[in-house]
Amino acid sequence: MLSEHQKIVKELHEAFNEYYMHYNKGAKKLDQYNLTVQQENMLLFVMRNQRTTVNEIAAHFSITKGAVSQVLSHLESREFIRRESNPSDRRESFILLGREGENYAHLIEEADKAFVEKYFSQVKKEDLEQMLRTINNLNQAISDQS
Repeated sequence: MLSEHQKIVKELHEAFNEYYMHYNKGAKKLDQYNLTVQQENMLLFVMRNQRTTVNEIAAHFSITKGAVSQVLSHLESREFIRRESNPSDRRESFILLGREGENYAHLIEEADKAFVEKYFSQVKKEDLEQMLRTINNLNQAISDQS
C-alpha cells in the first residue's frame, strides 16, 4: 500500500512542477523583478496578510526573526514593502506592500486572471472544488502531524 502512495506522490510532484512551469511561462513579466524564491515567498505572504509582523512571518515560514528581517530589509530597500509602526506597541512594526510590491501584486493578479480565463475555465468547477478540498485535507493532515 505504501508503495502505491509513493507512486502517486511522485506523480503529484511531477504534476505540480509542470503546473508551475506553465504558470511561470504565463507570468514572465514577474521575472523583471529578479526576486529570490525566499523574497518572493515573503512578498506573497505580505500580499495575502497585509499588516503582518516579523513574528507572524517567522512563525509561518518556521525561520528566525533575524532571517526574516534580513529578507525584509532587502525588499524594503527596493520598495516592495514598507514598515508602519504599531501604535499600540512601538517596538513592533506592521509590514505592508510598498510601491513596487503593489506593482508586483497587480502583475500577479493579471497573470492569475489570464490563467483562469485560458485554462481553469476548461475544467469543471466541481473538479476544481474537489481538488481544493483534497489539497486542504492533505495540508491539514500534515499540520496535525507537525
